Amino acid sequence: MNEFILEVIETIQRTPMSTSVRMDKPVGFLYSPGQWAQFTLEMEGGEESKPLSLSSSPTEPFLEFTKRISDSPFSQAISGLKPGDRILLKGPAGNLVYTGGMEKVTFIAGGIGITPIRSILKYLMDNRVEGTKLFLYGNLSVEETAYRDEIRQWEAQDPGLKVIYVLEKPPEGWDGPTGFINSRIIEESVPDLAEQTIYISGPPLMVNAVSGALDELEIPMEHRILEKLEGYEGMV
Repeated sequence: MNEFILEVIETIQRTPMSTSVRMDKPVGFLYSPGQWAQFTLEMEGGEESKPLSLSSSPTEPFLEFTKRISDSPFSQAISGLKPGDRILLKGPAGNLVYTGGMEKVTFIAGGIGITPIRSILKYLMDNRVEGTKLFLYGNLSVEETAYRDEIRQWEAQDPGLKVIYVLEKPPEGWDGPTGFINSRIIEESVPDLAEQTIYISGPPLMVNAVSGALDELEIPMEHRILEKLEGYEGMV
């Protein structure tokens, strides 16, 4: 992997529990939408590295990752970042890549799994890629739904994009799907399911559950592209 030293531009509070870190994009760093990189932070007691998906698109003039903030030392170090701080990046890597051209594609993300999907969708929007794009997006609550205002704008701009939100703790009056994304929700939400290429991104528990639901629906493995975001084993 190539190595780059990045400078923090700003941090953005995406949800009460999630933070984005924007950094300068170094000359020569090329990546595909949906890929990840390894980020190293200076911390008390030394350095620590974690693989994090890039939530930015290659069409944007900066790099960005977005992380659910926990009590771990690495998360707390992210919370303390400020403009001018430096981060080591190694990458890019990862196969959860889509740039258009598929007739039928569905994205399924849970929680912080939005990060590579956001990268892909932003790329598709900026390049005006036509075609149908269905996005099943599961979250704990409306408040913890990252990028929801931006996604709403994309839906208004692109008639080919349809987003279905699934909430574990919905607000009063919610008329969308609730609970976790399961075989019933997938079957009811995704047209021509057997013909779709399905991108799945999220914490390992969520990705395994969705993959199990696709097993129930007899969707072959060659129709699935998976990205398990490590470090969130207890989050769905």
